[in-house]
Amino acid sequence: MRRLKLIPWVLLTLIGAALACDLPVDLTPPPFLATATPTPTSTATPMPTPTPTPTPNPAEWLSDGAQAMQDGDYGAAAEIYRELLTLPLDDDAATRARLGLGAATLRDGDYANAAESFRDFLALYPENDRIPDAHFLLADALTGAGEPLAAADEYRAYLLTGTVITPYVHLSLGDALYAGGVYTTAAQAYSAAIAAAPDRAFEVSTREKLALVHVASRDYAAAVAQYDAILEAAQVRAYRARIEHQVAETLILAGETEAGYDRHLTIVETYPDEYYAYLSLIELVEAGRPPDDFLRGVVDYHAAAYGPAVEAFYRYINAYPETHSGDAHWYAGLSYLFAGSPNLAAGEFQMLIETHPENKHVGDGWMGLAQAYADQGQREEAIATYRQFVEIAPDHRRAPEALWKAAQFWEDLGDQAAAADAYRNCQAQYPDSDYGPQALFRGGLQFYQVGELEEEAAAAWETLIGDYPNSSYRSAALLWLGKLHLAQGDVEAAEAAFAEAGEADPLGYYGLRSADLSADPLSPSFPSAGYESELDAAEQSQAEEWLAEWLELDAAADLGELPPHLAADPRLQRGLELWRLGRFEQAKWELEDLRYATTSDALVQYQLALAFRDVGLYRSSILCAARVIYLSPVTSTLDAPAFIARLAYPTYYSGLALQNAAQNDIDPLLVFALIRQESLFESLATSHAAAHGLMQVIPATGAQIAAELGWPPGYETADLYRPYVSLRFGVYYLAQQRDRFDGRLDVALAGYNGGPANAQHWLESAGDDADLFLELIQFSETRLYVRRIKEHLAVYQALYGD
Repeated sequence: MRRLKLIPWVLLTLIGAALACDLPVDLTPPPFLATATPTPTSTATPMPTPTPTPTPNPAEWLSDGAQAMQDGDYGAAAEIYRELLTLPLDDDAATRARLGLGAATLRDGDYANAAESFRDFLALYPENDRIPDAHFLLADALTGAGEPLAAADEYRAYLLTGTVITPYVHLSLGDALYAGGVYTTAAQAYSAAIAAAPDRAFEVSTREKLALVHVASRDYAAAVAQYDAILEAAQVRAYRARIEHQVAETLILAGETEAGYDRHLTIVETYPDEYYAYLSLIELVEAGRPPDDFLRGVVDYHAAAYGPAVEAFYRYINAYPETHSGDAHWYAGLSYLFAGSPNLAAGEFQMLIETHPENKHVGDGWMGLAQAYADQGQREEAIATYRQFVEIAPDHRRAPEALWKAAQFWEDLGDQAAAADAYRNCQAQYPDSDYGPQALFRGGLQFYQVGELEEEAAAAWETLIGDYPNSSYRSAALLWLGKLHLAQGDVEAAEAAFAEAGEADPLGYYGLRSADLSADPLSPSFPSAGYESELDAAEQSQAEEWLAEWLELDAAADLGELPPHLAADPRLQRGLELWRLGRFEQAKWELEDLRYATTSDALVQYQLALAFRDVGLYRSSILCAARVIYLSPVTSTLDAPAFIARLAYPTYYSGLALQNAAQNDIDPLLVFALIRQESLFESLATSHAAAHGLMQVIPATGAQIAAELGWPPGYETADLYRPYVSLRFGVYYLAQQRDRFDGRLDVALAGYNGGPANAQHWLESAGDDADLFLELIQFSETRLYVRRIKEHLAVYQALYGD
């Protein structure tokens, strides 16, 4: 997506960044915005001399362009570089501007103009030190423009200049040649990449591409040889199943039909729970070579083909009415359940229980039967089934879970007294299970809500506190015990409980919330604090002196510098070069490998935290800094030197964050806390739910926000990876939820993560009690999310608050 005339926004960003760093703020527009002061109307007073247009400062413009690139505003960056190139420039500024223009248009998907910029650079500055970069980036632009063979020429030119990323360039060269149909040369390029492979994963993935080239060349034996080499190294089941499937397909293409279908059958038998087993099953069925019906049903079930699965299981059951395995009823029940037919599922689970009592899935069948009743809206039948199961099989591994679920269903039905008794019963029967402490906690909440059973609530929480001193629920019980004492008017007992919760978990949610309530029983769960970004220049030196003392080093000087052995590490060299050239995912692979390999070395982790920060690999920098703190003698982030704590809890993209926070009247520290929780400041982050970018906006929500904001035409989901878009959309959406819920930030955050309709339902159940609202959030992920945001916010307030 491209943006037009966004230079005023760039100015705001720069002002915000200056404020965030406590730098002097010059409100004079950048050179490309500045104009002469208007001449006053003529009067008897002598006319003042008109203010001349400021002399353009190329360094400032280049800085502005770099900032726009970091923010993901590639259209604004390209406009800055184009304006800059209209001015008289020295060679250094001109080359940087032209390469910057090429990089901006390349990142913006404007491949034709990017290629033109890089070609201009090569023609104008043939002796420049950055000629290799221009060849590489031109190759990427030509690839995007659909000119793979021209791209191949540029990759070759780059290789001739010498590089530390030789295997990656050979890989790209092979891709270009393959796309251009030059298979023999593509195979040579892939082989060269394999020969120089930095690790086994790179080798395996490149062999797969080489195999495809051999298939395209109809050299099937060579392709199979590559696949077999992959299988010698591959360990992941899903990947092995995929490669086996490709082998089977290649054998059939080669005319080795029997061998190919035998391979398909092996996949079905060996990996029945993998998707490629389902694809192999389809091939076998279409070829008239289906496996036995039970196996066919299992494969269909795991592929979510529930109708065919049930049909296969019943062909098997009917073929062996007296001797069939109860597993068929188990899988048929699950298939019906997931297909949305709980009444049919109940029949299968009942059949399993009654006719196959020795089957290994009988206990699971009881649990499935109860779930089937619940899915039909028969919650009391489900509860009775859970209890019956526990009576019949009290020692079954799922018996504690059955009682826990029965209690949850009573809670869902709104019968708090019955739920409380059920939770208490769960803990009493299985005190040593994982459900013991949380059953006491939830049970106490039910008693508390009834309003007339405070003694039972207190007893449940006091039992938890005394019997489970190491439980993560202990601080929660202390908080609620304090609230109960407050409700009863016993302020002294309440203060004691809050203080103990704070001691038990000082930077955890319940410890922090206890401190809030101790200071003010009506305190909101997310109080705001002013943002003060002033940093002490001596903090880094103090941190390195602390490191030197802790690690027993001779001197603290230059601890932040990369030592020669680390600077020479091939992973670091390759990663930094790839990052500089815009190959971010490949760079991350290399640099993360180095981070993982050095996690036990606190000094190296500190040095990498600084190196990664400086290039913009923020997530890895944060993880390194957090690892230093974890390895150190301190017990919490705030006990570490402030410089290292701020590396672990940074304020990157501060210009954008401050601008959007001010625009939406949101605490900027809350924005930073949210970004840290959502993405660890990684702009290219994608979640399992397909949420994108720094603030993890899901595509449907992004499209909705774009429409509400009147976003310029051309918006697409990938724009959520651009920091300026992600922050604009994310902060806007958070503010929208806050306004929807009358300023309740806890509810707004729950809506941000779990959906506003769900948050509304939880709010209606909890009323005005913020603490009860948290406990009534039904999604464990959302409940944990709200807690984590508060914990992060507390650290940010301690480090950056005024």
